[in-house]
Amino acid sequence: MGEKVQGKECVRLALPGDLGPDSLRGEWKVEVHPKEPRVLTFWDTFEWGLWFGGHLLYSSGGVYHLCTRDSGQVRWLGTELCEERAVGKRRFWSDFETEPIRGKLEGMLGLRGLAPVAEGILRCHKWDLRNETGKIVCRLECDTVSAGKRGEKVLRNSCLVIPLLGYETDLARVVECLAQTGAFSSDDGPLEELLRDAGHEPRPYTLRPAFGLEFGMPARDAVTRIVGTILEIARRNVPGILEDLDTEFLHDYRICLRKVRSVLSLIKDVYPPGETRSMRTELGELSRQTNRLRDLDVYLLAKEEYLGLLPPGLRPALDTMFADFSSDRSREVRRTTAKMQSPSSQKLFQEIEGFFSARALHGPAPAADLAVGPLVFLRIYKSYRKIRRLAASIGLDTPDEGVHELRIECKKLRYLLEFFSELVPGKQYASMVKSLRRLQNWLGEFNDASVQQKSLMEYWRRKGSATEVALGLGGLIAILYERQQRTRCNILDALREFCGAANHATFRQSFKLAEPLAAGAVKGHSEP
Repeated sequence: MGEKVQGKECVRLALPGDLGPDSLRGEWKVEVHPKEPRVLTFWDTFEWGLWFGGHLLYSSGGVYHLCTRDSGQVRWLGTELCEERAVGKRRFWSDFETEPIRGKLEGMLGLRGLAPVAEGILRCHKWDLRNETGKIVCRLECDTVSAGKRGEKVLRNSCLVIPLLGYETDLARVVECLAQTGAFSSDDGPLEELLRDAGHEPRPYTLRPAFGLEFGMPARDAVTRIVGTILEIARRNVPGILEDLDTEFLHDYRICLRKVRSVLSLIKDVYPPGETRSMRTELGELSRQTNRLRDLDVYLLAKEEYLGLLPPGLRPALDTMFADFSSDRSREVRRTTAKMQSPSSQKLFQEIEGFFSARALHGPAPAADLAVGPLVFLRIYKSYRKIRRLAASIGLDTPDEGVHELRIECKKLRYLLEFFSELVPGKQYASMVKSLRRLQNWLGEFNDASVQQKSLMEYWRRKGSATEVALGLGGLIAILYERQQRTRCNILDALREFCGAANHATFRQSFKLAEPLAAGAVKGHSEP
């Protein structure tokens, strides 16, 4: 019926708004000990990392408290794990100074920034219940959570009934008396109440949502559903970009735009050709608005890694470069947000959303009414075969451009598998994606090292850096080049696995058998 607090069996009850100590004074003498009200501000990320990680973080009176958020907990604010007194706000896990709270937050927050998700006033008071001899037989910890700046809207009263040693039998009688006056069992805490009142509902966030696709669904319907869902995710990220809460908003926004453009190139002829080209151009324009800001984010996020690669004596030489990047970023944030908020950009995004609306009318196209399953299976198998052909030419001396081409083809295949994962049997899908992800990780590291070297060289040429800065840049470029060369061996190992007999058989079994059906379905349809 209850849970234990300090070894005692206790019960948490929600109380009607008008229930006070008078309801118990018929059997016990009630002494009320009020406490000062506290303003509680609850914090979480855009992805609700703390909530779904089973924790809550709140600040009150200049102190941050990290607590558990266990279902059925008897204390409304959970079990406190650690706290930190802080002057001002904390946005990232790294802004906290004490190791206990830093260590626990790092895994739940990652690169995400904290923002207030709810605020309320908590009023606490204790009731001591004495029997006829004057002995305290039970204590009640009563809490009231209110919304509004002055706490004028009471959301829920709650009490924790705690028996004293030797008077455990009084617990049942106190609970019974409270129940008769309208009290009831509830696990909801103050955060749940405040979120419910504000109309906020924590929901999982993912860049790989389910689309509800079916094998025989018309291709245009499938693409429309995929793109509509991805554009909704992109729009959810826009406020975070405009407020510059953290770098992940822009990162995810750009991924969404890239995915939409990829759908249109991977599943061709779903819309009339002219309309498709126009949409790809408009999506490219939206993405280009944020290119420079994303580049600067990448450089600044890599700052500690870059410095860690250099000997201590060369690290100060890069301070000028990162100071330049930081100043550039401040200007670019203003430019990017102004562009995104401009009427022309907002109209452009709305036009794109309208084009992919289920209600939009489009002209005929060769693949519009074809069953999406056979069409996609044919495309997946052709993509895998192209990667195997490219893999045969990849070696330790392959120019960067050749490795880059392989990376692009692997990305296309990953998007195909991701978009249409609901059509692929789960066991085969997991096997294929695992080996593809490993290959992509190494290709991505290779490409990052290549791009970073070019960017650092461009910075050096543009700035005409002083000798000490040039020395630091030269050392860093040399280290990145050496890392890139080492990665080539890892790419070859991952390619052997991905293109090997076992994986080839899995792809052939999953998609080759559908090829005759798919070829018939797309007769007269231009498929690369």
